[in-house]
Amino acid sequence: MTKNKVIIGLFLSILTYGCSQSNTDTALEESQLYYDLEIVDSLMIDYLGNLELLSVNSDQELFLFMGNDHGHVFLVNKAGEIISSFEKPSDAPDAFGQLNLGSTFFDDKIAILGRSVVNFYDHQFNLLKNFKKSYPSSGMIYLGFDHLQPGEIGGKKTLIAFTGGPQANAHSNSKAYYREYNTLDIIDLEDEEFLPIIPLHVDSRYAKGEEAHDFIKPLFQVDKNQITFVHKEDTRFYQFQLDDSTFMSETIPFDKFIMNKGYAIDGRQDYETPTDRPGGISQFLKVNNQHLIIYRSGLKLDQLPGPETPDDEKYMKVLQLDKEKLMVRESDGSYSLPSDVSNRFRVARVDAKGRIWALQVLNEIEYEPDMVTIYELKLVKKTRG
Repeated sequence: MTKNKVIIGLFLSILTYGCSQSNTDTALEESQLYYDLEIVDSLMIDYLGNLELLSVNSDQELFLFMGNDHGHVFLVNKAGEIISSFEKPSDAPDAFGQLNLGSTFFDDKIAILGRSVVNFYDHQFNLLKNFKKSYPSSGMIYLGFDHLQPGEIGGKKTLIAFTGGPQANAHSNSKAYYREYNTLDIIDLEDEEFLPIIPLHVDSRYAKGEEAHDFIKPLFQVDKNQITFVHKEDTRFYQFQLDDSTFMSETIPFDKFIMNKGYAIDGRQDYETPTDRPGGISQFLKVNNQHLIIYRSGLKLDQLPGPETPDDEKYMKVLQLDKEKLMVRESDGSYSLPSDVSNRFRVARVDAKGRIWALQVLNEIEYEPDMVTIYELKLVKKTRG
């Protein structure tokens, strides 16, 4: 895959259920601690269709959503009232284009990352400032993810972004690609530039140059000058300091995680031969001083539904067999035991107050609701045995 080859896949987070690997069967016998996610409150919104929660302003109790049309964004207050919205043609002078690659509250503004531009609006969606991305678009298009977040460098506020791929010039099936790779971008608001940051860690399997991967997707959290992240299809936790580039890596002790092994350097991905369903991390959130990791372990080829299962039932059958689970990394670096995640909701964001927000899963209710429900969740510590 060349850098300039754009592969468009509308990877709304509602469709993202994990994909990655391993023979990591760490027993976790040292601790019997685990966590559940429990509903503590809810927000009802009068909206017909699917919503994606993009960002939460916990100080003003405002919620930023993307609607059915990916160019439609709007603000909702804690009462569930839509107080302002943006829904204009993608070529309008103040539009961000057809695709919303990431959105966040930033100071008293709303920042939205388009395919080739970053726009700043007030809370009524009046355009305040914008500038073009400083390199050509490439890689995958991801919609609905937390790919634009505020941060700090030397006490100065900035934005950290994942635009779908690195600024590398080499092809993803070459060793040079992994030497050139950058995980994220700093958006320099003064010089209006996208600056590459965070190379592959020396411990990363992607850095070894032994196999190629067309799409390496990070899930990250920014807390002032510290970035923590994982890769969707890998089993390592990373911590990077923006001020001095200190870079730490450790293994996540998953109960099971089937790795996507990639393909040969200088080769091409084989999409025809049946393989295992790899494990994958679908959500990674920093909740106060803890990290919440939501994942699926994956399934071996002989565990996947066979030809006797109707095609329209296979997907739901796979999700039943490969259940979504969660683990919590404590501030001291220890990990909880895994536990199952409820099918009633899909975790979306965490806010500055440590409140976890999730969307109701419509497949799990027997009627078609006339309101969209957003749940406030909390982590509840429990002990087995």
